[in-house]
Amino acid sequence: MSEGAPGGDFESFVFETLEVFSRLARAEAGDLHSAQDAVQDVYLSMLRRWATISAQQGSLTAYGRTALRRAVIDQYRRNRRTVVVPVHDIPDTESGIGIPDAAYEMIKEGVDELVARLPERQREVITLCVLQDLSPAMVAQRLHIKEESVKRYIKAAANNLKKSINESSEEVTA
Repeated sequence: MSEGAPGGDFESFVFETLEVFSRLARAEAGDLHSAQDAVQDVYLSMLRRWATISAQQGSLTAYGRTALRRAVIDQYRRNRRTVVVPVHDIPDTESGIGIPDAAYEMIKEGVDELVARLPERQREVITLCVLQDLSPAMVAQRLHIKEESVKRYIKAAANNLKKSINESSEEVTA
């Protein structure tokens, strides 16, 4: 790619300059994560204005280096205002839904047991719709049944799961 050429390819520019920009940002920022953020910010900014930048006379690499230095300075100024609060007690690790891992595993085991008690087709539909988050239309297509059937299986499975939960809670309280 010739620098400054109108319509120059942004992707090839990124591949050619990524290593240089990363080293420069790391030297300027002193922190790997801040450096990576600055490089991404510069590339995003340049991509938005790529048609204008590449049509101008001059070195695209020089433009990028200048933009990178300014991005690192801006980032430093933003971060300087941030108050860092140290964490004294690291909390237990949590699942993706915000439940501690140990509790999540217990709940998951209980749900797996309840779902395993369902009839085969209800179990398939619940697994695909609820646990794998597929739409009823996608599940119907995958299982070669009508979408209305999928919705009926979901409703029947929900009723069966409610019954199972009520039965198990009665056993615990008795």
